[in-house]
Amino acid sequence: MSKNDAAIIKRLKELCKGVDQNIKKLPLNANDKYALFSDLHLGDGGKVDNFVHNEETMIFALNYYKNNGYSIIFLGDVEEFWQFNFIKVRDRYDKNIYKLLRSFPKNKVHRIFGNHDMEWKQNRLSDPIINNGNIPDRIPERIMLDDYIFLVHGHQGDNLCDRKASHSRIWSRSFKIFVPIARIFGYENCSATKSQIPKDREKLYYNWAKDNNVILICGHTHNAIFASRSYYVWLKEKIELKKSEKKQCSTDKEKFRKLSEYINKLKKELHSEERRGRDISPLETEGVPLPCYFNTGCGLYSKGITNIEIERGKIRLIKWKSNDSLLLEKRKKELWEEESLSEIRKKINIKSV
Repeated sequence: MSKNDAAIIKRLKELCKGVDQNIKKLPLNANDKYALFSDLHLGDGGKVDNFVHNEETMIFALNYYKNNGYSIIFLGDVEEFWQFNFIKVRDRYDKNIYKLLRSFPKNKVHRIFGNHDMEWKQNRLSDPIINNGNIPDRIPERIMLDDYIFLVHGHQGDNLCDRKASHSRIWSRSFKIFVPIARIFGYENCSATKSQIPKDREKLYYNWAKDNNVILICGHTHNAIFASRSYYVWLKEKIELKKSEKKQCSTDKEKFRKLSEYINKLKKELHSEERRGRDISPLETEGVPLPCYFNTGCGLYSKGITNIEIERGKIRLIKWKSNDSLLLEKRKKELWEEESLSEIRKKINIKSV
């Protein structure tokens, strides 16, 4: 294990054991409903703001959650403070996204800080999502849902994103001025939908959650993960499954044709994931991984936003499509079949308290 990986594990362990008090605990009862988001990276609305194209989609999603009695939990990097100052971000989004969040009932919106919005760690700013004007003593670094779901951003302990974040911030702000020019030549900021976090980081998170008998939900890597499986892995599994079905229906020409078209569609999506650097290896080399690691993804995808819902004992991964001409049923897409938290607890041997 590298020194950096060891530092990440050490910090996660400290937070899990409650070494410091920068934590919050929220209930998870039968009727509780939570929507978890991370990595929106709100900017100033200009050419370097990677979020602005999903602004309407986020407003649509937040209105849905408000009208349906959900609590919102942000898992860090809501704002992009590495590239923009607080005043510019607040002024750009205060009349829509921040205002909407302030309209939620009291104690229905929560946040932890990430590496790109670490200003909330010291909390010297007036948080624009707080609806009662009171500034909490500290924004927590972790949240526990009940006593078995562990929520962090995911940057904890990392050399460039945590311990030397100030150096990374200087580099990021210096590079920002070249982005509009680069886009003229077809360059897009690859960190928007695939962060620069090494691909093996997902396995580090997974192994830590498995070793500590918790469900870990974070952000940071911008990769949507559900029950320890990435969309890339799911696509590969789906392709093999459909190929097997295709072999068994060779005499049914119409079914054979439809399956062939569907397989080709899945392959195109798989290649798209590879081009974007999201070709994550399975988290277990043999067998099915334990469903102990989840990641919300991000709010920067070219065609929408991913997030995680926890509702009445179920957990699901959602993609909000950016096409505003679609009906709700089409815009809100469940990427995998939902799973029961009680069944997940059995699989990873989390005992009830």
